[in-house]
Amino acid sequence: MFASVKVGKTLSLVVVFCALIIQFPGVLHSQAIERGNLVGYIFDRDGTTPVPGAVVNLKNISSGAVYVSNETDRTGVFRVDGLSKGIYTYGITTPGGDFNSNELIGILANETTKISIALNTYDSVVQNAVQEVLRDQVEPSGESRIGHVLTYNPSAKDALVLVERGLLQVNDSVHVLGLSTNFKQDVSSLVIDNASVRRALVGQRTWMKVGKPAQTGDAVYVTCKKGVVPFFLTPCGLAWVVAGTGAVLYGIINTNPPTPVSPSTVIK
Repeated sequence: MFASVKVGKTLSLVVVFCALIIQFPGVLHSQAIERGNLVGYIFDRDGTTPVPGAVVNLKNISSGAVYVSNETDRTGVFRVDGLSKGIYTYGITTPGGDFNSNELIGILANETTKISIALNTYDSVVQNAVQEVLRDQVEPSGESRIGHVLTYNPSAKDALVLVERGLLQVNDSVHVLGLSTNFKQDVSSLVIDNASVRRALVGQRTWMKVGKPAQTGDAVYVTCKKGVVPFFLTPCGLAWVVAGTGAVLYGIINTNPPTPVSPSTVIK
């Protein structure tokens, strides 16, 4: 009698479970639909020469989960499947060295994101300066002091910054901090001797556009995007997306709630 009751209860549970599947099929597949894929190409600086043997490293900036692609083939193609939906930082490992990126990639559920990445090798001076900054960014603050404000032009909203160590680059995230100053922003432009430049190195003075007033003596720090330290502390160059559906360029992304990512150029 006891065995028959047990069997009866088991069958009842199976019937209820099957009914749930029929009425609410999405419940059992909620995890599966939250994943997407990434496929693309790795090119040299010219954007056309494939880089074989490269591996893409991805880190979800919300969960910290790390994913690694297969090695690129002779055409530079790579693929990563089963990525959880979200925003990712990335770096590229190649036979010739490692490349960080200051961009982010957005992965959408049930979609395959397509991107094309180009690699730019630093010269020795820039490489050493980048490494000096990154070594500080492994600290909990994720910030590295690179200089200070010499003067502020309120009419143009420009601050003249002296680079004391490392380097300052366009699209860096910076923190300007002083006795009465405390703001963060991305660097939109740098000007040296009336000419626009991409970076300023040690000893150089550069005008930097600022969104808020700054004071003489304010410290300038380079900060990690979203507090995420780049993959490699000794990179030989920089990687950036030249085309794709998932590039989130240079913004500080708030992923709680998730930020929608708009498709752009699709790799054919």
